[in-house]
Amino acid sequence: MPGDASAICTLFEGDYHIALAAFINSLHTHGYRGSVWVGYRGPLPPWARGVVAHDGVSGFEAAAGLTVNFVLVETKRDLTNFKPDFLIDARRRFFPDAKSVFYFDTDIVLKCAWPFFEEWTSYGVALCEDINSPMPSTHPLRARWRRFYTPSGFSVARDLDVFLNGGFVGVTGADWEFVETWKRLLDLAEAAMDTLPEIRDRRHLFDKQDQDTLNLAAMFCTRPVSIAGKDGMDIVPGGFLMSHALGDSKTWRKNFLGEALRGYPPTSADRQFFQHTRGPLRAFSPATDRWKRLNLSAACAVARFYSRH
Repeated sequence: MPGDASAICTLFEGDYHIALAAFINSLHTHGYRGSVWVGYRGPLPPWARGVVAHDGVSGFEAAAGLTVNFVLVETKRDLTNFKPDFLIDARRRFFPDAKSVFYFDTDIVLKCAWPFFEEWTSYGVALCEDINSPMPSTHPLRARWRRFYTPSGFSVARDLDVFLNGGFVGVTGADWEFVETWKRLLDLAEAAMDTLPEIRDRRHLFDKQDQDTLNLAAMFCTRPVSIAGKDGMDIVPGGFLMSHALGDSKTWRKNFLGEALRGYPPTSADRQFFQHTRGPLRAFSPATDRWKRLNLSAACAVARFYSRH
């Protein structure tokens, strides 16, 4: 069956269970059949019905052939900085023989048939360009990163001019060194945080630790990489792979009409999200789903006539 060779991981807490439901629905729509391993803090999602606990994992079948497994994580880190740790621990405990392992942020939905993702990892570590790309290989921040990590034995294996998004990575067992490198880089960055100046912008050496160190792993690790452009996450038009709700204003929290009246139309990620809210998992109650869809439709109508862009 498609998906048997793969394992998919993600992390959530709080109201991100709404995004998680849409993400899982999009996996099902695009043909993934297998297991989704969800690291979580706090309560389980309200839509997780009939969960059975076994050996520290709470699981249920979301649809025929698609199993969701909840793994309680205990860490003081922000979950966004726990990604490589979770990947390494989950692979060791639950799927050591998986041919390909993927991490997705929960606020992503798929647009592409699942077999393409598995094929993608055969070309190298699967990665996507970020909204903040490009970043030239000669950028002063990259020079600062090299200076910081050289005493720990890291050296540049490839020069990169793109900047990568930290919300997605796909890797085969043959390229697993990439994930282990990511973890080591993130651990060193976190250990240094108390000694670094408190700058809250891109001048900081590690403004976004998970994302910065993922980019460093691509610079330092010798394993091959395969990088999709900004279209890979719907940051620019024309993409067919994924849609990622970037930024602090998350789709499931938005008043679309209010934002449209201020000149900010719904994004492609907003529209893609609502293709996956109704099943097999219910992201919202039926009444809330209807209201949000009406709100989105009204915002799209306003956006035809008014936008700041």
